[in-house]
Amino acid sequence: MSAPFAACAKSLISLQNSRLGHLALAALLLPAAHLLPAQSFESSANLTVAEQYLLAAANQDRINQGLQPLRFDPVLAEASEVHAREMADHAEISHQFDGEPELAARGANAGAHFSLITENVAEAPTSVIIHNLWMHSPGHRANLLDPNVDSIGIAIVTRNHQLYAVEDFASTVQTLSLNQQERTVAGVIAQSGMRVAETTVEARQTCTMSSGYAGSRQPWYIMRYTAGSLNEIPSQLRSKLASGKYHQAVVGACSVTRNSPFTAYNIAVLLYP
Repeated sequence: MSAPFAACAKSLISLQNSRLGHLALAALLLPAAHLLPAQSFESSANLTVAEQYLLAAANQDRINQGLQPLRFDPVLAEASEVHAREMADHAEISHQFDGEPELAARGANAGAHFSLITENVAEAPTSVIIHNLWMHSPGHRANLLDPNVDSIGIAIVTRNHQLYAVEDFASTVQTLSLNQQERTVAGVIAQSGMRVAETTVEARQTCTMSSGYAGSRQPWYIMRYTAGSLNEIPSQLRSKLASGKYHQAVVGACSVTRNSPFTAYNIAVLLYP
Protein backbone atom coordinates (compact mmCIF):
# COMPACT_ATOMS: atom_id res chain seq x y z
CA MET A 1 0.00 0.00 0.00
CA SER A 2 1.38 3.39 -0.91
CA ALA A 3 0.33 6.97 -1.41
CA PRO A 4 2.00 10.20 -2.59
CA PHE A 5 4.07 11.84 0.17
CA ALA A 6 3.16 8.94 2.48
CA ALA A 7 5.00 6.28 4.38
CA CYS A 8 3.25 2.97 4.91
CA ALA A 9 3.42 0.24 7.56
CA LYS A 10 1.42 -2.95 7.36
CA SER A 11 1.46 -6.17 9.35
CA LEU A 12 -0.82 -9.16 9.26
CA ILE A 13 -1.10 -11.42 12.29
CA SER A 14 -2.90 -14.77 12.30
CA LEU A 15 -3.73 -16.33 15.65
CA GLN A 16 -3.34 -20.03 16.38
CA ASN A 17 -7.12 -20.50 16.60
CA SER A 18 -8.34 -19.14 13.27
CA ARG A 19 -11.91 -18.72 14.54
CA LEU A 20 -10.82 -16.87 17.67
CA GLY A 21 -9.60 -13.83 15.85
CA HIS A 22 -7.46 -12.27 13.18
CA LEU A 23 -6.09 -8.74 13.10
CA ALA A 24 -4.12 -6.38 10.95
CA LEU A 25 -2.92 -2.79 10.92
CA ALA A 26 -1.90 -0.16 8.43
CA ALA A 27 -0.69 3.41 8.64
CA LEU A 28 -0.33 6.28 6.17
CA LEU A 29 0.97 9.69 7.13
CA LEU A 30 2.01 13.07 5.91
CA PRO A 31 5.17 14.30 7.71
CA ALA A 32 4.84 16.89 10.48
CA ALA A 33 1.20 16.23 11.28
CA HIS A 34 0.05 17.85 14.52
CA LEU A 35 -2.56 17.06 17.12
CA LEU A 36 -5.86 18.97 17.02
CA PRO A 37 -8.15 19.29 20.05
CA ALA A 38 -10.55 16.43 20.75
CA GLN A 39 -14.22 17.36 20.30
CA SER A 40 -17.57 16.05 21.53
CA PHE A 41 -18.88 12.50 21.22
CA GLU A 42 -22.47 13.43 20.31
CA SER A 43 -22.19 11.94 16.80
CA SER A 44 -21.49 8.44 18.19
CA ALA A 45 -25.12 7.93 19.28
CA ASN A 46 -25.96 5.64 16.35
CA LEU A 47 -23.22 3.11 17.05
CA THR A 48 -24.11 -0.48 17.83
CA VAL A 49 -23.35 -1.82 21.30
CA ALA A 50 -20.25 -3.60 19.96
CA GLU A 51 -19.01 -0.42 18.26
CA GLN A 52 -19.73 1.63 21.38
CA TYR A 53 -17.60 -0.79 23.36
CA LEU A 54 -14.63 -0.35 21.00
CA LEU A 55 -14.93 3.43 21.22
CA ALA A 56 -15.20 3.43 25.01
CA ALA A 57 -12.36 0.92 25.42
CA ALA A 58 -10.06 2.86 23.08
CA ASN A 59 -10.64 6.14 24.91
CA GLN A 60 -10.34 4.58 28.35
CA ASP A 61 -6.95 3.12 27.42
CA ARG A 62 -5.86 6.49 26.04
CA ILE A 63 -6.96 8.28 29.21
CA ASN A 64 -5.12 5.68 31.29
CA GLN A 65 -1.96 6.62 29.37
CA GLY A 66 -2.49 10.35 29.88
CA LEU A 67 -3.64 10.91 26.28
CA GLN A 68 -6.59 12.89 24.97
CA PRO A 69 -9.67 10.81 24.08
CA LEU A 70 -10.55 10.51 20.41
CA ARG A 71 -13.45 12.35 18.82
CA PHE A 72 -15.82 10.00 17.04
CA ASP A 73 -15.94 11.05 13.38
CA PRO A 74 -19.00 9.84 11.41
CA VAL A 75 -17.21 10.49 8.12
CA LEU A 76 -14.34 8.21 9.11
CA ALA A 77 -16.94 5.72 10.33
CA GLU A 78 -18.47 5.73 6.85
CA ALA A 79 -15.09 4.83 5.36
CA SER A 80 -14.65 2.16 8.04
CA GLU A 81 -18.05 0.64 7.27
CA VAL A 82 -17.36 0.38 3.54
CA HIS A 83 -14.20 -1.60 4.27
CA ALA A 84 -15.79 -3.70 7.04
CA ARG A 85 -18.44 -4.81 4.52
CA GLU A 86 -15.72 -5.76 2.06
CA MET A 87 -14.06 -7.92 4.73
CA ALA A 88 -17.36 -9.57 5.66
CA ASP A 89 -18.13 -10.23 1.99
CA HIS A 90 -14.71 -11.85 1.54
CA ALA A 91 -14.88 -13.56 4.94
CA GLU A 92 -11.32 -12.48 5.61
CA ILE A 93 -9.37 -9.49 6.83
CA SER A 94 -7.19 -7.27 4.67
CA HIS A 95 -6.43 -3.59 4.31
CA GLN A 96 -7.18 -3.62 0.59
CA PHE A 97 -8.98 -6.08 -1.65
CA ASP A 98 -8.63 -6.28 -5.43
CA GLY A 99 -10.35 -3.30 -6.99
CA GLU A 100 -10.76 -1.48 -3.68
CA PRO A 101 -9.17 1.95 -3.02
CA GLU A 102 -6.36 2.04 -0.48
CA LEU A 103 -6.80 3.37 3.05
CA ALA A 104 -6.07 7.07 2.42
CA ALA A 105 -8.24 7.13 -0.70
CA ARG A 106 -11.13 5.50 1.17
CA GLY A 107 -10.96 8.19 3.84
CA ALA A 108 -10.77 11.00 1.31
CA ASN A 109 -13.58 9.51 -0.80
CA ALA A 110 -15.82 9.53 2.28
CA GLY A 111 -15.10 13.24 2.70
CA ALA A 112 -12.56 13.16 5.54
CA HIS A 113 -9.80 15.78 5.66
CA PHE A 114 -6.63 14.54 7.33
CA SER A 115 -2.86 14.79 7.39
CA LEU A 116 -2.44 11.33 8.90
CA ILE A 117 -4.61 8.21 8.75
CA THR A 118 -4.10 4.77 10.28
CA GLU A 119 -6.17 1.62 10.50
CA ASN A 120 -6.73 -1.49 12.61
CA VAL A 121 -8.81 -4.37 11.26
CA ALA A 122 -9.78 -7.61 12.97
CA GLU A 123 -12.07 -10.62 12.94
CA ALA A 124 -13.35 -12.25 16.14
CA PRO A 125 -16.59 -13.40 17.83
CA THR A 126 -16.86 -10.38 20.18
CA SER A 127 -15.71 -6.79 20.39
CA VAL A 128 -14.06 -7.54 23.75
CA ILE A 129 -11.80 -10.09 22.07
CA ILE A 130 -11.07 -7.68 19.23
CA HIS A 131 -9.97 -4.86 21.51
CA ASN A 132 -7.86 -7.23 23.60
CA LEU A 133 -6.17 -8.54 20.45
CA TRP A 134 -5.35 -5.01 19.34
CA MET A 135 -4.03 -3.95 22.74
CA HIS A 136 -1.77 -7.02 22.97
CA SER A 137 -0.26 -6.43 19.53
CA PRO A 138 2.47 -3.73 19.52
CA GLY A 139 1.52 -2.24 16.16
CA HIS A 140 -2.21 -2.08 16.82
CA ARG A 141 -1.65 -0.77 20.33
CA ALA A 142 0.56 1.97 18.86
CA ASN A 143 -2.27 3.01 16.53
CA LEU A 144 -4.76 3.13 19.41
CA LEU A 145 -2.41 5.12 21.64
CA ASP A 146 -0.93 7.39 18.98
CA PRO A 147 -0.78 10.95 20.42
CA ASN A 148 -0.80 12.37 16.88
CA VAL A 149 -4.36 11.28 16.04
CA ASP A 150 -7.47 13.04 17.30
CA SER A 151 -10.38 11.27 15.59
CA ILE A 152 -11.71 7.75 15.13
CA GLY A 153 -14.23 5.99 12.93
CA ILE A 154 -15.47 2.53 13.88
CA ALA A 155 -17.55 -0.05 12.02
CA ILE A 156 -18.41 -3.68 12.68
CA VAL A 157 -20.17 -6.00 10.21
CA THR A 158 -21.31 -9.48 11.33
CA ARG A 159 -21.18 -12.61 9.20
CA ASN A 160 -21.66 -16.18 10.45
CA HIS A 161 -21.33 -15.06 14.08
CA GLN A 162 -17.99 -13.40 13.37
CA LEU A 163 -17.43 -9.67 13.77
CA TYR A 164 -15.41 -7.93 11.08
CA ALA A 165 -14.15 -4.73 12.69
CA VAL A 166 -12.41 -1.65 11.32
CA GLU A 167 -11.02 1.27 13.30
CA ASP A 168 -9.76 4.22 11.27
CA PHE A 169 -7.75 6.86 13.14
CA ALA A 170 -6.88 10.29 11.76
CA SER A 171 -5.26 13.59 12.51
CA THR A 172 -7.96 15.80 11.07
CA VAL A 173 -7.41 19.04 9.20
CA GLN A 174 -10.01 21.78 9.60
CA THR A 175 -11.54 23.36 6.52
CA LEU A 176 -10.58 27.03 6.76
CA SER A 177 -10.85 29.95 4.37
CA LEU A 178 -7.65 31.65 3.21
CA ASN A 179 -8.47 34.57 5.53
CA GLN A 180 -8.83 32.21 8.49
CA GLN A 181 -5.55 30.48 7.66
CA GLU A 182 -3.72 33.80 7.41
CA ARG A 183 -5.16 35.11 10.67
CA THR A 184 -4.17 31.94 12.51
CA VAL A 185 -0.57 32.04 11.29
CA ALA A 186 -0.37 35.79 11.91
CA GLY A 187 -1.45 35.19 15.50
CA VAL A 188 1.31 32.64 16.03
CA ILE A 189 3.91 35.00 14.53
CA ALA A 190 2.66 37.94 16.61
CA GLN A 191 3.41 35.96 19.77
CA SER A 192 7.10 36.38 18.94
CA GLY A 193 6.73 40.18 19.08
CA MET A 194 6.90 40.60 15.32
CA ARG A 195 4.52 43.15 13.78
CA VAL A 196 2.25 41.45 11.24
CA ALA A 197 0.83 43.60 8.46
CA GLU A 198 -2.43 42.96 6.59
CA THR A 199 -2.31 40.26 3.96
CA THR A 200 -1.81 41.49 0.41
CA VAL A 201 -2.69 40.10 -3.00
CA GLU A 202 1.04 39.91 -3.66
CA ALA A 203 1.59 37.74 -0.58
CA ARG A 204 -1.03 35.28 -1.78
CA GLN A 205 0.47 35.28 -5.26
CA THR A 206 3.89 34.65 -3.75
CA CYS A 207 2.41 31.64 -1.96
CA THR A 208 1.49 30.10 -5.33
CA MET A 209 5.01 30.56 -6.70
CA SER A 210 7.80 28.01 -6.31
CA SER A 211 10.40 30.79 -6.14
CA GLY A 212 10.66 34.57 -6.29
CA TYR A 213 7.98 36.99 -5.16
CA ALA A 214 5.06 38.97 -6.56
CA GLY A 215 4.87 42.77 -6.52
CA SER A 216 7.49 45.51 -6.44
CA ARG A 217 8.37 45.40 -2.75
CA GLN A 218 11.12 42.86 -2.23
CA PRO A 219 11.00 40.86 1.02
CA TRP A 220 14.28 40.12 2.76
CA TYR A 221 13.19 36.58 3.50
CA ILE A 222 10.44 34.24 2.27
CA MET A 223 9.36 31.02 3.95
CA ARG A 224 6.96 28.78 2.04
CA TYR A 225 5.68 25.68 3.79
CA THR A 226 2.92 23.09 3.77
CA ALA A 227 1.47 21.77 7.03
CA GLY A 228 -1.46 19.89 8.50
CA SER A 229 -1.72 22.36 11.39
CA LEU A 230 -1.43 26.13 11.60
CA ASN A 231 -0.75 26.25 15.33
CA GLU A 232 3.00 25.91 14.89
CA ILE A 233 5.44 27.45 12.44
CA PRO A 234 8.64 25.87 11.08
CA SER A 235 11.69 26.07 13.35
CA GLN A 236 13.68 27.86 10.64
CA LEU A 237 11.05 30.61 10.54
CA ARG A 238 11.06 30.88 14.34
CA SER A 239 14.83 31.43 14.18
CA LYS A 240 14.43 34.20 11.61
CA LEU A 241 11.80 35.92 13.75
CA ALA A 242 14.12 35.80 16.76
CA SER A 243 17.15 37.12 14.85
CA GLY A 244 16.25 40.80 15.21
CA LYS A 245 16.91 41.42 11.50
CA TYR A 246 13.25 41.70 10.54
CA HIS A 247 10.52 43.99 11.84
CA GLN A 248 7.45 43.20 9.76
CA ALA A 249 5.81 40.04 8.48
CA VAL A 250 3.09 39.46 5.90
CA VAL A 251 1.29 36.12 5.65
CA GLY A 252 -0.22 34.77 2.44
CA ALA A 253 -2.19 31.54 2.04
CA CYS A 254 -3.06 29.78 -1.19
CA SER A 255 -5.16 26.83 -2.23
CA VAL A 256 -3.68 23.35 -2.42
CA THR A 257 -4.09 21.35 -5.60
CA ARG A 258 -5.79 18.14 -4.41
CA ASN A 259 -3.59 15.57 -6.17
CA SER A 260 -3.28 13.57 -2.96
CA PRO A 261 -5.84 12.17 -0.50
CA PHE A 262 -4.09 14.12 2.26
CA THR A 263 -5.17 17.64 3.23
CA ALA A 264 -2.72 20.42 4.06
CA TYR A 265 -2.36 24.19 4.16
CA ASN A 266 -0.01 26.14 1.86
CA ILE A 267 1.48 29.20 3.56
CA ALA A 268 3.99 31.90 2.62
CA VAL A 269 5.51 34.25 5.21
CA LEU A 270 7.33 37.31 3.88
CA LEU A 271 9.69 39.16 6.22
CA TYR A 272 10.71 42.80 5.78
CA PRO A 273 13.20 45.08 7.58
